[in-house]
Order: sequence, then structure tokens, then C-alpha cells
Amino acid sequence: METRCSRTWVLGQRGCAGVGLLMLALGCGAAEEREFPPEAPGEVVRELGACTHAVTTNTYVGPDYWGTLVFKNTGTVAIANPRVSLDVPSGVTCDDDQPGWAHTQSGRTCTFTRTSSLTVAVNASYTFNYSTDSSTSFTATHVKVQSDSCGGTAPGGTGLTANQKKVAEALTSIWENDTPTLDYAYSENIHDGRGYTNGRAGFCTGTGDAIQVVQCYRALRTEANGNRLSKYWSALTVINNRFLSTGQSQASTAELDAVGGWTTDWAASFNTAATKADFKQCQDQVSDALYYTPIMNEAAKWGLTQALTKAALYDAAINHGEDGARDLIRKANTALGNSAQVAPVIGYNGITESAWLQKFLEKRRDVLAGDSTWADAVDRVAAYEKQRRLGNWDLGTALRNDVRARDCWGTTYPSSGYTVRAINPDGTWSTPASFTYACQ
Repeated sequence: METRCSRTWVLGQRGCAGVGLLMLALGCGAAEEREFPPEAPGEVVRELGACTHAVTTNTYVGPDYWGTLVFKNTGTVAIANPRVSLDVPSGVTCDDDQPGWAHTQSGRTCTFTRTSSLTVAVNASYTFNYSTDSSTSFTATHVKVQSDSCGGTAPGGTGLTANQKKVAEALTSIWENDTPTLDYAYSENIHDGRGYTNGRAGFCTGTGDAIQVVQCYRALRTEANGNRLSKYWSALTVINNRFLSTGQSQASTAELDAVGGWTTDWAASFNTAATKADFKQCQDQVSDALYYTPIMNEAAKWGLTQALTKAALYDAAINHGEDGARDLIRKANTALGNSAQVAPVIGYNGITESAWLQKFLEKRRDVLAGDSTWADAVDRVAAYEKQRRLGNWDLGTALRNDVRARDCWGTTYPSSGYTVRAINPDGTWSTPASFTYACQ
């Protein structure tokens, strides 16, 4: 199961996802065997939006049976998990998928879909290679790049409203930073084997996601124009290449430390008025592309429509990674009698969304409690269970995280020690003067 690491204020532990810049997604810890195989690209049908891009290279060398497309993201949002389609000459067959890709062919049109996470930042270029059975050189035609992040919507539902998303992100920020306010300036080496952990979503220098933020930021602002992180690009690339080649999280920050004070420069990038907006935009963009958009599409696939369920899924994606959240979804389905993973699950053999969310949270509780790295973060699951019991499905009622796993499921669970906050339906928040722990 691909995992994302928890950040726990009791232990001072924070974590990060492993994704790899423009490459195959990898877990933030040691690689583990998947309990379920990755989904085939055809399993999730998405209404994809056309992405603004420019094709700067388009060649197919017949003697090498090798095609190369280089496209540049010329839009204003990151391209997440792109789908690339192109037309080949009549009678030519596409074959030999490259790592991270799978293809289908209809007539002359070959369509390539991601099998693992990939983000192409604004103004970044991506080199896409393909192969066919043709020994004759040609130029592919009708090249298209599409993604749900470029304006498409997921089938059967949409994401959260603006206020619901604020509430969901505020809740997750409590678990990540002990405050509902997203901490864009945060940067620290917590010595968890993943380098420096940074920003609103715990982007790590040793697992391939912090580099995506920096890549985006470099596209918006040069070093001469105040980009304090640009000077680290070569060092980040060295670390990222080591991560990609080994599949292992990179603990060393030596290359970064030789350049300057990384944590100081990360914080200053947000705290400086001139650069704050650009730096915030890039963190938001990468977080949405890696976590929010994919998990909202998962919710739509399974027929999950309630804001509370989507908030719980979003938190799981931030905590466990997209594949980890998918694994929990499958476990919940199986526990409710849907071992065949029939979608949508809501309505299948009478399964309700309340019953499904309850089972999903129980499965996630067990994963957290059963892992020494995550055990002290188990209370984050209880917050969603309390709202389920209260029926706060649209997140339209003010809520508090004044609940622990032991309040919902028994005294065997440790107390995580999160500060209790009160979050309003519009995302504003306060710290209550008093409270009583309870699960309903």
C-alpha cells in the first residue's frame, strides 16, 4: 500500500507523500506490497478538460520505433495525471507502454492514461515517449492533453463548495499543524528519513513533492525577482533523482545545506509580502493536484456525495496518499459485502453513505492504531465519526474536534493531544475556553 506519513503534534512528527517530480509515484516510506492491484485506467471514467499546452517536440523515428512528444503547460493551473492522445498513420499500432502509462487504441487514435500520479506544473515541460510497430518515421497528428484538473468534472458529483473545502482543510490542518490555519511557512527537519518537511501539506524534500512546489514557484518568479528557493534547484534535483532511482525516501539534506538555510528561505518565501501570493499559489496548486482533485474523483466514482464523507476522504489522502486512501476505500467496500468493488457502492445491496463512512473510518482507525508511526494520530479519525453521528453531512453546523478515539471506540486508544478548536461553516475558527470530550 502506498503510504503518506502522518504529522503528529504529540510526538512532533510530520510527514509527506512520495510522488516524484514528473515521474512514477512512490510511497514516502519503504515500499510495501499492495493488497489490491492498482486500478486500470479504464476503471475510472472521467470527463476531462482540455489543458492549455504547447507541443514543442513531435517526432517519431521509424528505425528506433520510438516517438517523442514534449509538451509545455502554458495554462494557469497544474496538469494533474494527464491523458495524452494522438493519431498515428493508418495501419500503425501503438505498443510497449512506458512506466507510469497504459494505452488504448481506437482506429488511428492512441490514448495514453496515467497509472500513477504525475503533475506538470505551470510553465513546466514534460517529455512523453511512446512506441509503435512502424519502422517508418512520421509526425503524430491531433495531439491532445487533457486532465480533470484543467476544467473537467468527475462523474456523478463534484467536489466541495468553497466553504466546505475551507472546513475540510481547516480540520486537516489541525492534525498537520495543530491549528486550522494552513501553515504555508512551516519548514523543519523532523528526522523522519524524508529530509525537510514543508508547508501546508507537509511537502518533503526527500520524497518528490517539495520539488514540485519549487518547480511551480520558479515558473512564476525568478531568483532575480525574489525567489529565495531557486538557488536550491540543482540540489533538489540531485536528491529527487536519487529518490526516483532507488524508490527510497531521502533523509539527507546535505546538498541543500551546502547552498543555504533551507528552512529560513522556505518560511521567508511566504512571509515576504512581495512573494507570498506566488508561493501560496504553488502550494495550493500542488496540494490540489496531488490530493484534493484525485480524491474528489474517487468520491464521485463510488457515489459518495456528502461533504462530510469527502472531507474524511481528503484527510485520508493527505495522511496516507492517494493509493492509501483507495486501499481504505476497498477495505470498507469489502467489509460491507462489496468484495467485487462494484461502483457506485452507495445503494449497492442497500449500503447507505452513513454505513459506508462508519466502516471507512473504522478501517482507517485500525490502520492508524496498528502502526507505531501513526498510533498517536488516531484521534483525527474520531472527529469525522462524531460529525457522522451528529448528522453534520453538509458541514453546515459549527464543529469542534473535542473528541478522541477512546470516546468513540473504547479506552485502548491513546490520546493524540490535539488542541481543541471550533470551526464555523465558513471556515473561520476560534479556540473554545472550555469543552467536554464526547463522541456525540
